[in-house]
Amino acid sequence: MTKNRKKHKAAAEDIAGPRPGHWADPLGASKVENLHRITPTLYRSAQPRIADVAALKALGIRTIVSLRSFNDDRKVFAGSGIRLVRVPINTWSIDDAKVLRALVAIREAEKQGPVLIHCMHGADRTGVVAAAYRMAVQGWDKESARLEMLRGGYGYHTLWRNIPRYIERFDPQKMGHALAHAPAIPVVS
Repeated sequence: MTKNRKKHKAAAEDIAGPRPGHWADPLGASKVENLHRITPTLYRSAQPRIADVAALKALGIRTIVSLRSFNDDRKVFAGSGIRLVRVPINTWSIDDAKVLRALVAIREAEKQGPVLIHCMHGADRTGVVAAAYRMAVQGWDKESARLEMLRGGYGYHTLWRNIPRYIERFDPQKMGHALAHAPAIPVVS
């Protein structure tokens, strides 16, 4: 077990009692770091590696939505047939416009089949977008989305104090309305 996997496992064990059944399902049997199933068509993980492509294809992943600002996935997924979308988000600068772009990318990609969202660790930027999805798309309340994001075993880094503040300010109804009226964004292969 890698150091990062141990960290994520330890964070999951910080939860008092059993893991709530409505939280994303950990797919620990997979070797893809920090891989969880949010819904039947939406997954989250850390930065995929070339060695992960076969496992992701086996899950039916058709599109990767990367939230990384300074790296892309072209080398990892070259020739795989998996579509790539990049929505750069800096962890220190999360706002509604960037989160909306990520949610639009997910919405459009889900039309083609299962989607994987990721950042470097699959914890902070991915956590914000997953929490926003939970609230704006699935109708979760803020506290439930916040708890899953912070205590779901994804490895949230507490130095990013702006993230819980963003979630506190987040307006799920406003974001849901914006998402319903947002035009599609192009998919890059």
